[in-house]
Amino acid sequence: MRRRTSSVVGRARSGSRGFTLIELLAVIGIVVLLIAITIPVLGSVMSSARRTKCASNVRQISTAINAFSADNRGRLPENRTMVSDTEYKTWRRLFAESGAVPFGDVWRCPSHPGEGPWGEGGYEEDGIRCVGDAASSYALNGHVLWRAGITDEEARISDTAIQRPSHTILLAEVVRGFAEIRVSPPFVANYFGYDPGPYGYWHSGKGMYGFQDGHVETIAFLETGSPDCRWHNGRDLTDDPFVPQIAEEFRPHDHPDWELLVPEIYR
Repeated sequence: MRRRTSSVVGRARSGSRGFTLIELLAVIGIVVLLIAITIPVLGSVMSSARRTKCASNVRQISTAINAFSADNRGRLPENRTMVSDTEYKTWRRLFAESGAVPFGDVWRCPSHPGEGPWGEGGYEEDGIRCVGDAASSYALNGHVLWRAGITDEEARISDTAIQRPSHTILLAEVVRGFAEIRVSPPFVANYFGYDPGPYGYWHSGKGMYGFQDGHVETIAFLETGSPDCRWHNGRDLTDDPFVPQIAEEFRPHDHPDWELLVPEIYR
């Protein structure tokens, strides 16, 4: 019995062997291939998740703006509200303080590049200083909602003034900057020194935009001005100091030089 056991053990040992070099290289090759396939898929999934979160943010903020209008006889929020003769708070700060859109991740796109979003807290112009803002990836359409030196009681733009709610931008994704954003032609290529500009572009070259009717679109900045401008509601609701329009002009607004002005990164 002892010799038989020894013989079995000996045959087991002689039958075992390690991987050959070719087999080991084949296994490594398969692992590398699987990694090469998996990484892009994971990257795409993560990018899609970030885009979905950003769209949710824009939808939540747009809903809060519409709720504000419903509670204020249809009036839309001013971009800035004076809290004293020399100080103001932005609409973002007032929304955050009221709890309509709490401070935190809702104000930030998870794909926001660089150091993240900025606010205009501390900004001063003509002796008027910002004493409250929320750092954010999102700003109001300044062509529709822009007024200087306004108090709560003086907010006067009604949501009924926007004639094409499904076509007119209400909320835009921005790199950094002020509580509202404008696209007057001289500023399209370079806005307050920002290079290449302040407009969102990090969702496969596109930005996230919320519209007055509440829906959200991911579109290229180039598409927001051509062939039919989505910023001007068919006309400017505020006087454009560079390209004024007559009061009777209600046709779709276009920018014939738009494509020449827009930087390459937005194309």
